[in-house]
Amino acid sequence: EPDKPEAGLLMRALRDFNLPKIVEDDMVVFMGLLKDLFSEVFDAMPRMRNFEFEELIKTVALESKLIPSDYFVQNVVDTQDLLDIRHCIFIIGTSGNNKSTTWTTLCKVWTRGNERGKTIYRDINPKAITPNELYGFINIATREWKDGLLSFTMRELANMPDTNPKWIILDGDLDANWIENMNSVMDDNRLLTLASNERIRLLTHMRMIFEIRDLAYASPATVTRAGILFISEHQQWKNYVQSWVDAYSSEEPFQVKAEPKAARKAKLEQLFAKYCEPVLLELSMNYKHMIPNLLDFGLVQALCNFLQDLLVVDNVGVSGPEHFEIYFVLACVWAFGGAMSITSGVDYRKKFSQYWKDTWKTVKFPHRGEVFDCYVDKAKHEFAAWTEIVPEIAYNSASTPMGQVTVPTSETVAISFWLDNLIKNKYGAMLIGGAGCGKTAIINGKLRSMPEEYSAELVNINYYTNANMFQKILEAPLEKKAGKNYGPPGNKKLIYFVDDLNMAALDNYNTASNISLMRQHIDYGHIYDLNKLSQKVLLNTQYLSAMNPTAGSFIVNPRLQRRFNTFAINFPSGECLNSIYATFLVGHLSKFNDEVKELGKRIVQAGLQLHKRVSATFRKTASNFHYEFNIRQMAGVFQGLLNAQPAQFADPLKMCQLWLHESERIYGDRLVSKEDLKKYKELAAEQAKKFFKEMSPTSLMAEPLIFCHFAGGMGEKCYDRCLTFNDLSTLLNGALDEYNE
Repeated sequence: EPDKPEAGLLMRALRDFNLPKIVEDDMVVFMGLLKDLFSEVFDAMPRMRNFEFEELIKTVALESKLIPSDYFVQNVVDTQDLLDIRHCIFIIGTSGNNKSTTWTTLCKVWTRGNERGKTIYRDINPKAITPNELYGFINIATREWKDGLLSFTMRELANMPDTNPKWIILDGDLDANWIENMNSVMDDNRLLTLASNERIRLLTHMRMIFEIRDLAYASPATVTRAGILFISEHQQWKNYVQSWVDAYSSEEPFQVKAEPKAARKAKLEQLFAKYCEPVLLELSMNYKHMIPNLLDFGLVQALCNFLQDLLVVDNVGVSGPEHFEIYFVLACVWAFGGAMSITSGVDYRKKFSQYWKDTWKTVKFPHRGEVFDCYVDKAKHEFAAWTEIVPEIAYNSASTPMGQVTVPTSETVAISFWLDNLIKNKYGAMLIGGAGCGKTAIINGKLRSMPEEYSAELVNINYYTNANMFQKILEAPLEKKAGKNYGPPGNKKLIYFVDDLNMAALDNYNTASNISLMRQHIDYGHIYDLNKLSQKVLLNTQYLSAMNPTAGSFIVNPRLQRRFNTFAINFPSGECLNSIYATFLVGHLSKFNDEVKELGKRIVQAGLQLHKRVSATFRKTASNFHYEFNIRQMAGVFQGLLNAQPAQFADPLKMCQLWLHESERIYGDRLVSKEDLKKYKELAAEQAKKFFKEMSPTSLMAEPLIFCHFAGGMGEKCYDRCLTFNDLSTLLNGALDEYNE
């Protein structure tokens, strides 16, 4: 362009090369600086655009069911420009900002119409394996060289005879361990030097694309070697919503005629526009979720996931969109407020419920209770309380251990409804809440009641879990199918339930390798066999997870978090606990005489009150950090009560003494000083007098209160009372002598 002024060419080069890496908020400052420096030519030099190429991007995007917004097209063009001048580029941005979509679209565009030739890529998550497994290492014992995943992939791509574009996608968090070894690949040498002295060249038609969330652990040496594309938030969720609405509309069943179909689509677009933006703004200003890393994109994605199974013909019929709004509001409330609980002393769930009732009045919730207490009755198309559909269960202690029964309450019924909704479409769900609030019990209860076609695998994460151990657990229930495919036996669908997701130890760069492996599996559908260095595609698998946000690493990588629809589980209310433990105890006492039967409900109430008083009196401190009294302790008391058998416990007094004994074993044995124990006994006596007025306190609190499984002698198992310490001593000494003989 010899006729253009040099200052203009310089300004355009500076602007167009730097724009991709500028964050949205800094754009005004950057353009202001350029305008000050090149005021004469600033407006005379627009971007150089290849309209034909942009049209091709739009065509490919539409075929992939994406929305070709100007910003998205610009990102794809910027990626191509960077790949033309750099052989390594960083694509950076928060989760849901279409980083992956940008490069996959460019890959399809290059392949299409022979733009650049058939483009292939290999994806690797460098954080899901160790640096040795990434680059290769020499086995010290045998002096043998073991290839790494990256060295193997680079060599394989370099040895292919054609010169079509080949990309290596390194999708994972940056850390100094693996990225610094890349320096010689990223600079002009383009050489990967291995410990075996082999050198693999990154050929001219090969590129490396790093997809990362930030550069927190990258050194200046690394950052300056690569081209950078920063993709800003730009309310990308609006594009996602539009894609989802288009896909939903195109997949409507044939019974829905053209006119209602158009009306239904228009109604959906109007509902998203009406509710999403104002509610997201309100959340960002005045609300906190139980975990801080829930992004707007993730919340809107959860809403779409819920709607996928709510807006079905069964619920909304095949005519117009009259019933769409009530289901939309139900999904909205749970998507935006489902992860709220009491945070920093404020009950955000209650506050959100009040905000919703005060602000959105087109669809009215019942006046009583919170917005989370209702579901949509599909026969009447109006809200009804969850409590109306809580099933009654009869508990038989002889055939089923207490831990294998989930007693339905209004909260478990609600969570169960949403789990059904999500599992059907293979979406992930995550339950978050404090220790002992019933997260694991709810999911296990759900998995036990799943249809025959589903199987489940429990994965317990602990401090020492790493990607290697996690991968072994993932592969254990799978069998080999055709080629590189693996899946559960037969036509089953496998649900991995990952408990304590955030428990694994973090490395120096705040990442856990098992989380990276899980993300690779969810995002790309495969993991790697590190012996054969080949892909293993895992079919028919999906995830449920649970975690305590006040333990472990508190939160997980936001890029994994977005893949899960999050529900906060609160501690069950007194009413729920009463119904749960009454189910167990009354069910167990059904075989006892009438006098003992009648005690069941009173023992449950006394147990709950005592637990409440103990939790309030004995607080956790730095020296007594084990003074933690949650629902697990309460369950322990009732577990002990279920050991009683009708033959030994015909007397109501003895049954009450058993309750006092079990409570003392659970609460009293945790206390560290005689003063604390004395205080505890006073609390127990107070509850005993209150609930069992007809019994004499002296006989009720008779010392020693000891019940054991060997009260009738060592040979027979009989849970009964030992009346004195002498009896206990005789029994134990007899057993010891017998053992010594």
